[in-house]
Amino acid sequence: MSNKGYGMGKMIRNGLAVFLLTICMLPATAVNAEEYKHRSSFTVKFAGIEIGKATFNIDFDDVSYSLKGSGKTSGLIEWVAPSAGQFASAGTMIENQLKPEIHTVSVTEKKKKPESVKLSFAEEKIVDVQIRSNKKRKVRKAPKYVPVEARHLAAVMDPASTLLVPLDGESARDGRKVCNQRFPVFDGETRYDIQLGYKSTKPVTTKGYTGHAYVCQLRYIPVAGHKKNQRNVKEMAENKNMEIWLAPMESVSVFTPIKISIGTKYGRFVADPTYFGSAS
Repeated sequence: MSNKGYGMGKMIRNGLAVFLLTICMLPATAVNAEEYKHRSSFTVKFAGIEIGKATFNIDFDDVSYSLKGSGKTSGLIEWVAPSAGQFASAGTMIENQLKPEIHTVSVTEKKKKPESVKLSFAEEKIVDVQIRSNKKRKVRKAPKYVPVEARHLAAVMDPASTLLVPLDGESARDGRKVCNQRFPVFDGETRYDIQLGYKSTKPVTTKGYTGHAYVCQLRYIPVAGHKKNQRNVKEMAENKNMEIWLAPMESVSVFTPIKISIGTKYGRFVADPTYFGSAS
């Protein structure tokens, strides 16, 4: 394979990993006392070619929540760069805010040992980070890197806990109130903000759901843990061609992603829904 081909394959693998995790980069608040179970399934395509599938399940009430999800390569990419990942998060809901307690994510490429991250929270702060990698981890210290400081680990959310977007009934009818928000995220190594902005309202029809979705522009804002002047970080921060579509779950004013679209200079990643609805 040529260097160009190898670079494209590596970009797709890395892009798919980032893309699947992007499904987990949204905010949350609170809901009713009744327990709800939701499932979303997606087909992931790059430049119109299927490269993966992803599913996540959400269980929540007004006291606690849990999320589990998985994604794997499919189609042609499965032959040259097979990979799979799982995530899980759990915590409590207090006064319309999620309080994460535990988050884990594991990714396996080809026949390599799984790489994993585990985050533990206490009193809205990250108190323990465990990372298992097949490669020697780089020390992310100044001046090459923006170091992660103690202040960066307070009042943050793990990526998966941001799947729920509950609102009161009145706000749920206003796409700007759903989308126009900014949220702090820590993934185990890097600290960044996700800023959403309302763009439009679109009709959506898939198995389990027929209705509308709010189209939110997504912006990635690096805060700490990243390498200074790194090209990939700069390109993500400057990318204005990323969208997350949010739709309400059945019978509640709680939103979750129903479609994701991320444009790159090589092509577009799109996660289209194959199912969106009750998991009970």
